[in-house]
Amino acid sequence: MANQLDIADAIKAIQADVTTIVRGEVELAKAELVPQVKSAGIGAGLFGAAGYFGINGLALVFLGLSALVANWFATSLGWAPFLAACMGLVIMAVVLFLIAGVLALVGKNKVAAAKGPQATIKQAEDSVDAVKDALARGQSQAEAEVEARKAARKAAPSITAGTSTRPTFVPPGS
Repeated sequence: MANQLDIADAIKAIQADVTTIVRGEVELAKAELVPQVKSAGIGAGLFGAAGYFGINGLALVFLGLSALVANWFATSLGWAPFLAACMGLVIMAVVLFLIAGVLALVGKNKVAAAKGPQATIKQAEDSVDAVKDALARGQSQAEAEVEARKAARKAAPSITAGTSTRPTFVPPGS
């Protein structure tokens, strides 16, 4: 009985030690990853800010180009300044829509080209087929075993061979 208590205490101690080790590893991972995640978050925020300012800068470049187009309409064709400015903005808007359309078509083709994890799907299908085949083989082997046992029972000599299969009643004291 004392041995069983010692073994139970040892198992409890091992469980406590394993729990302590796992908790320590989790805390170490947290301590190591939290600064990295914070740094990555700050970096992502800075990339977002850079993108925002980059888009604003690009918008100003296109506004400047529209002003150049408007100036060309006003000086070479003699258009009124307001009409030339409107035409410059319209031309730059058309250029931006063309760029957006080309980028959308390229992006659509790239998305359509993505087929998903084909190798993983194929492997999963092969695994399912292998399990189905194994189950079918196991079932046919089990059925064959049942048939073999039935045949063996029929062929085996019977203890009651040559006697009646009905139980006989023997009264006490006879």
